[in-house]
Amino acid sequence: MHTSDKAFGILAQQHREMLLTYIQTLVQDRNLAEDIVQETLVAAFQHLDRFRDGDNFGAWLRGIARNKARMNRRAHARRALVVDSRIVEGMEDIYTVFDRPDSAWEDKLEAMRQCVAKLTRVLREAVRLCYEQGLSLQDAANRTLASAAAIGQRLHRARTEIRHCVEIRLKGGQA
Repeated sequence: MHTSDKAFGILAQQHREMLLTYIQTLVQDRNLAEDIVQETLVAAFQHLDRFRDGDNFGAWLRGIARNKARMNRRAHARRALVVDSRIVEGMEDIYTVFDRPDSAWEDKLEAMRQCVAKLTRVLREAVRLCYEQGLSLQDAANRTLASAAAIGQRLHRARTEIRHCVEIRLKGGQA
C-alpha cells in the first residue's frame, strides 16, 4: 500500500460519518446512504488527481456525494430526495462547521443537536420538515400555511443560528 493510499484511507475514515449523515439527509434511507458513501469514496480515490492542495477535503467529498445522490435519484425516480437547491446549499453551509479538525465527530454532532434544540419552535419546525422529512420548500409551506419564501427564510435563519451556536460550543463556550 502506497503512502498516498494510506493517507486517503485515513481521510476517508475521518470523513465517513459526516458523509453518511449528509447523504442520509438527502436520500432519507440509511442503507442507500451507506451505498452512496461507498460510491463516493471509491470515486474520490479514483479521481484524487482532481483534488487541489489547499481545498477543503470535506467539501470536495460532499460535492461528489451530492452528484452520486442525484445520479441515484435519476436512476430511481420514486425515491425521495431533497432537490430544492436552496435546501442543499444550506446543508453545505452548516456542514462546513464539521470540516474543522479540532473536535471529534461525535462532539460536533452533539453540538449540532443541542443547537437545533435551542431554535425557536418555528425555526425548528422548518428544519424538521425540510431536513428531517425531506420536504421541498413548497411542501413545507403547505404544511405550515406559510409561503415557500418564508420557509426558505426560516431555514436561512436557522442555519445561521445553528452554525454560530455550534462554533461557540466547539470552542468551549456555551451558546
